[in-house]
Amino acid sequence: MTRMTRLTQDFSGKRVFVTGGTQGIGAALVAAFTDAGAEVLTCGRTVTPSPFAVAADIATDEGRAAIISAVARLSGPLDILIHNAGTQQALDYANGTIGEAADQEIAVNLVAPIRLTETLLPYMVRGGAICFLTSVLAYKPKTSAPVYCASKAGLRSFALALRQQLAPQELRVVEIVPPLVATAMTGGRGRGKISPERVARAVLTGLTAGTDRIAIGKAGPALFLDRWAPRLLSRMMARQ
Repeated sequence: MTRMTRLTQDFSGKRVFVTGGTQGIGAALVAAFTDAGAEVLTCGRTVTPSPFAVAADIATDEGRAAIISAVARLSGPLDILIHNAGTQQALDYANGTIGEAADQEIAVNLVAPIRLTETLLPYMVRGGAICFLTSVLAYKPKTSAPVYCASKAGLRSFALALRQQLAPQELRVVEIVPPLVATAMTGGRGRGKISPERVARAVLTGLTAGTDRIAIGKAGPALFLDRWAPRLLSRMMARQ
């Protein structure tokens, strides 16, 4: 869902936390929510600390503690938590030593959102939303990035189970599935990328509409294929 309905996208008085909001999709989300009237907090490893940004590495206990302290200083409980931060590397197990590269991807893409969700739950308002940025690669992997694909698949599975657990608390769990987006992480990869700003607009639209899965741009047709022609999608994604 990508059509923007500005008249209904009023997040005034809402408190939003976006991980990895210093560039790419995260920065676009911060800008979009701010423009819509929200009180927005973000984090990054190299961000200049301010009332709206905390310098923190989400993959470390120290970084997550700094985030909790910053969230506790907001004007009230969180309405929206968006797990956006992520990293992707080309890891070739057949022709090289992977070493700590796989550990880093798993720590940032999977462990950090799981741990942050646990620690931030007490700060979420009833009726709020916890959002996870996954990927079409969470459904069908590509050959060149096996750990990234595995971490996103794990994150999606976590989100699906969490949705059932948190339903009695009236906390929404939303999966955001973008297509290939023009960011620093995707430099030199693929064609037909969309802008981070388009992703941000779609996220605000989806949250306003109350959808549980926000499939953006080409991700929508891809997920349709996953349902009706999964082998075809597998072949297509493996070649990415």
